[in-house]
Amino acid sequence: MELIILTTTLALIQYIYFAINVGNARRQYGIRAPQMSGHPVFERFLRVQENTQEQLIIFIPVQFMYGWLGDNLGWYGYETAATLGLIWLIGRGLYARAYVKEPLSRSIGFMMTMIPSMLMLCGCIVGVLVSLL
Repeated sequence: MELIILTTTLALIQYIYFAINVGNARRQYGIRAPQMSGHPVFERFLRVQENTQEQLIIFIPVQFMYGWLGDNLGWYGYETAATLGLIWLIGRGLYARAYVKEPLSRSIGFMMTMIPSMLMLCGCIVGVLVSLL
């Protein structure tokens, strides 16, 4: 469980870092709050933060659910969830870097984020069905 808590904590720190990047881009490109658009690079930083928030809503609960359920079913749930969480973190970093540089190059990072979440989500569904049988 500690590894899941660690990957979740790192994901939240990463999100805070992305939020700080948005603030820095606001200052650099002269985008005053409450404006949400202006310079294209600012908008890229903002979109990275927004998309990460959207992904966190899926990632955090499913990582804990799969970890607990998988462990109870003997699937090395905590270890698997933590490993997939590490892949998620690396994917988010790649996504952010690629999106700010050239938005069309974000695919690898996005898939490295989406696939771990979807695997754990599917694992939760299967795990619940196995538990009910």
